[in-house]
Amino acid sequence: MSSPVVDLNALGLMVAMLAAVLGLVVGSFCNVVILRLPRMLMQEAAHNTLNLTAPRSHCPKCLHPLQWQAMIPVVSFFWLKGRCAHCAESISARYWKTEALVSLWWLICTAQFQLLKLSGQVGGLQPLFYTQATSALLWALMGSALICLAQIDWEHQLLPDAITQPFLWLGLLSASGGFLALSTKESLWGAVTGYLCFWGIAKIYLLVSKREGMGQGDMKLLALFGAWLGPLPLIPLVLLASTSGALFGLWRLKIKKDLDIDEPIPFGPFLIVSAFALLLLGPNQVLHFLALTR
Repeated sequence: MSSPVVDLNALGLMVAMLAAVLGLVVGSFCNVVILRLPRMLMQEAAHNTLNLTAPRSHCPKCLHPLQWQAMIPVVSFFWLKGRCAHCAESISARYWKTEALVSLWWLICTAQFQLLKLSGQVGGLQPLFYTQATSALLWALMGSALICLAQIDWEHQLLPDAITQPFLWLGLLSASGGFLALSTKESLWGAVTGYLCFWGIAKIYLLVSKREGMGQGDMKLLALFGAWLGPLPLIPLVLLASTSGALFGLWRLKIKKDLDIDEPIPFGPFLIVSAFALLLLGPNQVLHFLALTR
């Protein structure tokens, strides 16, 4: 991904509005995934009848089914003043924040791939535009999945295969289709390198400490990043995630003093936030800054 180029012509504005609305809709679905998928995997629902489509959306406090007016992304939360229309209990602000964050990411993807500019050019609706639009869509979906994974891992220390594995394969297929800025070989080696890197670290830690230090989910998540970014960008990604995770742990332990020394901290969110930072800065620019590429 490169630096965003914004040209708000009429068609470009329509593309931006479409991306924002689609992002809000996807963000609303992300809320469903974040809330329900961990429960489905841990079989917390009675008779295991919970899934992503049933039962219909309802208030988490009184379980009253939501009307359409209460399900408009972002708008409904503020219109209802953050409370359920039926029982008046407060609703978590996480819902509207997730929707807004996903929508913002979709807008960033349209700008990163210059869709706002290409849509206004004569001949813009040509193969270049469609290729860029497909790439933007793929990255938008990938980022939406990462936002789900970060919140699920933070709350449940779980990185579901139901998300990581499909997007790992999507990265490999996208590279083979020419929709990523790397070859199929680089994507494949990135996935292998990502998995083996954390697998090796976990094995060494287990031998030294006689206890598990990293889950399979983190290995699969880094393999996912390798498939989308290639092997070299994994170096700054892991460095940034490790540094930010260590600083956060020290802050909780020494300053806030609300963390036990043996309490695990999920690593997935730090990997994901670092990946977003890397994407926004530009992987090639970061690698060049670190003298890892010419």
